[in-house]
Amino acid sequence: MARARDIISRQYDKPESKHGATRSTLFGKFYERILARWLEEKRLCTLRRWPDKRVNKPTIYWKEVSAEGLDFGEHEKLRVGMVFSLNSKVSHCTPDGVFEKDGQYYIWEAKNWPLYPEKGPKDQILNYMKLNPWVLANSFELQGAQYNISGFWFSYWSNSERDRDEIREAQRVINSIIGNGRLDIILTDEVLDDCIVSRYPWYTEIIEQEKADVEQFFRQLLGRV
Repeated sequence: MARARDIISRQYDKPESKHGATRSTLFGKFYERILARWLEEKRLCTLRRWPDKRVNKPTIYWKEVSAEGLDFGEHEKLRVGMVFSLNSKVSHCTPDGVFEKDGQYYIWEAKNWPLYPEKGPKDQILNYMKLNPWVLANSFELQGAQYNISGFWFSYWSNSERDRDEIREAQRVINSIIGNGRLDIILTDEVLDDCIVSRYPWYTEIIEQEKADVEQFFRQLLGRV
């Protein structure tokens, strides 16, 4: 049975591969639906949605975020970058969602970058956090109400054991600054592998829906509909 890393092409030696780029782009249009449902099922939580089922995205106002009082240790460049980013931000950010579990709230952000930079995923993650320091926030707004943040869930693609080690090291660095356990990195390819093996009915339904839409689109391009 094919594994996620083989299905969604991430070939380092062929970054120009149009086949892989097409798959990555297509997957990027609906992978959040899969991750959200999987997290709800596995962590017994609920993704906040509007009545029409659209995801209700939280708002973090940059003016309420600060790096003061945090110990960055040897990661001074990270602190400088985060402070500079906070000072240069205009208003706010809207992460991909917020999960609620037992009265606690977890900010969720999902990234599905197709290729890592030469230095590896650790530097990519730390650089992303430096430019978008929402992990420093303590509260968010949703539908006009303020809520405290209990933690952050960051969905991130992986590709090999080497990548996993670097990703976990990046997670350790961030947690050493904001508080151990506050940042949890969920690996998308591990979620997909579980879905492929377990064949959850909701997973099959999502894939079949997306498949039908894509097939319809190509039939239209060929003038067959």
